[in-house]
Amino acid sequence: MAERLARFASIGLLDVEDPRLAADHFHALTTLRVLNEPLRRRADLEHVRHVMADGARVFMRAYGTRTPA
Repeated sequence: MAERLARFASIGLLDVEDPRLAADHFHALTTLRVLNEPLRRRADLEHVRHVMADGARVFMRAYGTRTPA
């Protein structure tokens, strides 16, 4: 994941100084959020999709470039 994020940064799609840290943030905002939910919520596919999409949106607000590449 860190390598992919570094690649996206190298072509101007992301503003990432530390790809490993950015990958950790993405993981925390998505997968770890889901895993911290009660089992019944993790079994709700629509809820999981919402949590994952919300985490990706937050990640892009933090790491997305402010100007087009």
